[in-house]
Amino acid sequence: MNSTGHHHIARLCSLAAGVVTCAGLVTASAATPAAAGSARHSVPRAAAVHTIHLVAHETQRKFLNEGGFGDEEIFRGILDNASGTTRVGIFAGTLTSVSSNDVLNLATVDLQLPGGQITVQGFFFGTHSRIVHAITGGTGIYRGAGGEFSFTFSSGGTLHMTLTLLSAS
Repeated sequence: MNSTGHHHIARLCSLAAGVVTCAGLVTASAATPAAAGSARHSVPRAAAVHTIHLVAHETQRKFLNEGGFGDEEIFRGILDNASGTTRVGIFAGTLTSVSSNDVLNLATVDLQLPGGQITVQGFFFGTHSRIVHAITGGTGIYRGAGGEFSFTFSSGGTLHMTLTLLSAS
């Protein structure tokens, strides 16, 4: 992530105050100079963590059935703040089956939020109650975004999403 990534995410929290829930934490690496010298890759000393909680309501879904492997689902919906009372954006994505029984899928999801977009990608296992994907990037104030995207299902097609955005300090 570039050196300005932290500032973009901090601006997200100030821009989205009252719209989405943001919590900032700083975590430090336990790497010592001796340990860092023996490592083959560098470990960041600190990362800022910003969490966004959203409630998602799927509004449309289409299933393209070709018989298992290669089947595709296309979906979209609206995003509300953490309490589910205010609309803050939209989402859309695809699931592509990579198994003969549609249990394992490749997922891509795009979220449009105040200030920009966030892209997400990962495996979707139809048997897990909590799904976790990688945040692969973003635009606007989310430019250079990385971290984790997770969600759980609840009744009526509602999803509870958590985006954990990381930036190097």
